[in-house]
Amino acid sequence: EPFAIEAGAFDTLGSNLPIYDPNLCSLRFRCLDYLRASTMNERGFKRKTIFNFDNIMTPMDGDTELINQLAINLALARPFPPTDEDMINYSANLIAGTNGSIIEVLPEFEYFRDIVFHFKFAVSGQAQTKSDTPDSKAWMPADATLHWKVKKKDKDDPRLFYNVTAFEGHPQEYVEKIAVAPTWENEFKGFMALFSSKQRAVRARLSSADPNTVVNSCGDKFQHKRAKNVSVRTEDDVLHLDNKELPTFGNVLKPSDSEKFVQFLTVPYIRI
Repeated sequence: EPFAIEAGAFDTLGSNLPIYDPNLCSLRFRCLDYLRASTMNERGFKRKTIFNFDNIMTPMDGDTELINQLAINLALARPFPPTDEDMINYSANLIAGTNGSIIEVLPEFEYFRDIVFHFKFAVSGQAQTKSDTPDSKAWMPADATLHWKVKKKDKDDPRLFYNVTAFEGHPQEYVEKIAVAPTWENEFKGFMALFSSKQRAVRARLSSADPNTVVNSCGDKFQHKRAKNVSVRTEDDVLHLDNKELPTFGNVLKPSDSEKFVQFLTVPYIRI
């Protein structure tokens, strides 16, 4: 069974890109159509996907399955017993290249990994360079080379995470998937705060016109207690929201008006 690459942020956050040329809009749709189709097999089931760096910077199920198959074909030593924790860390080392057993034999694996990383980072990555880098700075192609390491994030978490740097050692990190508004007395100000991230790169990618961002950051249910995020991608998703999940911005909007507002945001490009 072949593996697939998910469109990820190119599909979600990318829907907020200010693309005015109809030819580019058509090209983007064709790319999305190809990527979505590749994630489904002929029986209509979802294939395992790899290199989901914009979701989490550690191997997921598809990555460990791919590495397991490559290790068998290349006769590489594998963890025994193959616990989930051991396979994740084993895969992380092989994908990052700190264990070069795969990259030395299959150099195209390294190229493909970096291409996918750059593709996803172009939409949902934070700043590629340091904030104080002068605009006149001349970069060479070699400066964009990704340097991979692995490290633990938390002493209580045994998993290894990718640590990727480029452009003179600057960390290449992704923005959070949901922008969480701070707690303000005036909830409408909380909504407006979504527009004013201090980091320009974050502000450019986490659109305040994304219905997921607005609902999960400003819905009354999510303002006052910890609640599981909901997915809002279509008008049908909006119809399934209850009044506590709809953002009223401190009772500025009635639930019916809030529902219309969020429905408008589900329409690609109309919110630009």
